[in-house]
Amino acid sequence: MSDTFHLAIIPDGNRRWARKNGLKGYKQLYDRGFQGLSEITETAFEIGVTHLSLWGSSHSNLSERSSEFFSSIDRAFRDNVRKFVENPAIEKYDVHINIIGEWRDSLTPKTVEVFEDAMARTAHRTGRELTILIDYSGTRERTAAVHSILTDQKSDVPTEQLLRSRSWTGRLPDVDLIIRTGAWTDPHNSAGFMSLLVDEAQYSFPELLWPDFTPEILTSIVHEFNERERRHGK
Repeated sequence: MSDTFHLAIIPDGNRRWARKNGLKGYKQLYDRGFQGLSEITETAFEIGVTHLSLWGSSHSNLSERSSEFFSSIDRAFRDNVRKFVENPAIEKYDVHINIIGEWRDSLTPKTVEVFEDAMARTAHRTGRELTILIDYSGTRERTAAVHSILTDQKSDVPTEQLLRSRSWTGRLPDVDLIIRTGAWTDPHNSAGFMSLLVDEAQYSFPELLWPDFTPEILTSIVHEFNERERRHGK
């Protein structure tokens, strides 16, 4: 393993799990999902992950759903990000929390304040990095990066390095492994997820919905990944 290990997780299948288990109410559902994220985060850092990226919501999740859904997920984000900061694992592993996406333009001022506070309180930490992607779209990230280059008359001829330097996720190391739950019957990436960082990433599609994903399953997937020989096309 290199000095960094960047694991990205797409926690898909929450609503299908809720229908299957008779769970009603968006707030209760997303509280349950965030509870799992907290447990998985601690385990990930325990087993050697240095950079963990979690997809909290896509841009379309927040822009194309009902007002009831938005209100519920906004409160869930606010309550659970606050809890994330207080998780003992955040201090134990000296975790810097970074929240990426267009959430400042979409979430309520109270929730934005909680997010800003979470990042400010952990900004000095350097042991691990936890990135939460909220109101995120890889397509919109690339578009914003290109727009930044085109509107900056002092910039050099666009290169991969320049594009990455202007992107939201560009300061992160390349993603090594992506785990996506809830998609084993149709395994795919979506919305250009962290597309500037995943050229050499490997994928895992465990056959379960997100609320059924456990620390033990995560440990097994990471162990299997570490046992593989990675040729990178050679």
